[in-house]
Amino acid sequence: MDIFDFALKMELDGEKYYRELAKNAQHDELRVVLDKLADDEQRHYDIIKAFQEQAQVDISDSDSLTGGMANIFANRSTAQNTGDIPKLKDEQIDIYKAALVKENESIAVYDNLKTKTDSPDIKAICEKLANEEKRHAQILETIIEMLNNVNDWVEAAEFNPKRAF
Repeated sequence: MDIFDFALKMELDGEKYYRELAKNAQHDELRVVLDKLADDEQRHYDIIKAFQEQAQVDISDSDSLTGGMANIFANRSTAQNTGDIPKLKDEQIDIYKAALVKENESIAVYDNLKTKTDSPDIKAICEKLANEEKRHAQILETIIEMLNNVNDWVEAAEFNPKRAF
């Protein structure tokens, strides 16, 4: 298996992994994030496949995961958010942690592949894909941190009218 076949399989496996998690997610917010991760994995596959076939490769920045993410929780009322926090956290935290492991594994693979080639083009693609996976990891780390601290934030006086001065 050459470098391209390995990377292609890894990206397809990643997309399948995220699509399966999204299909089974109980909360829309989680499903949106997982679908966007799957979309990015498919985009990575397309980049690698085009390069393998020596077609024109667009490796510009993708905003599929970050684009619109600030708004995925906007449609929920405050009462819904407060009541759903424990259930949402329980479902999401383990899935996000597992996704973070996968993203870190992908980063390591691309960093390793980059060191094993002399081709500047392959190095550039590996660097680009590793950077996108790093962005995914940063986003997941932020979500995990928010979920871990959700009880602190909800219990803090400034967020709780019963405890306000």
